[in-house]
Amino acid sequence: MSKVISFATQKGGSGKSTLALVLAAPLATEYGLRIAVLDCDYQQSIVKTREQVDAANFAKLREANPDAQYPYDVYPWQLSRIFDFIDNPEHNYDLIIIDVPGRADGDDVFNALTACDAVIVPLVSDYLDRASTAEFMTILEAIKKAADDAQIDFQYYGLPTKRVAGQREEKEMDDYIDGLGLSRFNSYLGHRKAYTRASTLYSLLNPAWARYAGGTKDTSDEIRRVCEELIERLGLPDRRATAAASVSTASTSAK
Repeated sequence: MSKVISFATQKGGSGKSTLALVLAAPLATEYGLRIAVLDCDYQQSIVKTREQVDAANFAKLREANPDAQYPYDVYPWQLSRIFDFIDNPEHNYDLIIIDVPGRADGDDVFNALTACDAVIVPLVSDYLDRASTAEFMTILEAIKKAADDAQIDFQYYGLPTKRVAGQREEKEMDDYIDGLGLSRFNSYLGHRKAYTRASTLYSLLNPAWARYAGGTKDTSDEIRRVCEELIERLGLPDRRATAAASVSTASTSAK
């Protein structure tokens, strides 16, 4: 059975689509997961990244290796048809990622969230974001309690993003979420330009692409910690040995 997750928040501009982009490629290439991303956001950021940004690099990659493929599948999808995809027995994915619209405040969005095994909420430490984020996570806590009563598996987690080391606001955000008894990841992603250059073709764990995007060892370490915590929390398979054995020319063909 596929695991289904969503990156969601009530506030636009929190970087949820970027979060999906940053994590999907390494989860596929380094950890060997079969992944589908359903881009249900009105802006279609992930679809546009593939069609308008990655297409040229993919064409060059295919010239060098005609058998090359994108590391995971991306579908433009309607929220109202989420269950058509999830319940399709022909789909053989380990993980389905739903990128919902920027504001999770409509019936279609909440219906989609109930289809998830876990909802990941970007935690941005900005003071003005704090109350709306906590309110949304409190709603997810209510969904979890109802799911528990119905013996349905549902989890939610805050994931700290855009972190700046040493800022007082970061600790205040953690303490605020913990004080409300809400769940959050121990790992986090910093405020790094490389994350805004995430690709649907190349992982930021690919050294060549990481250099092109402006990434560092700290970038790679952050991504690995988040991927491994996600895998552990969701009980996903970890196929690092298999993935390492099947590294293709993509490792040397990135910019």
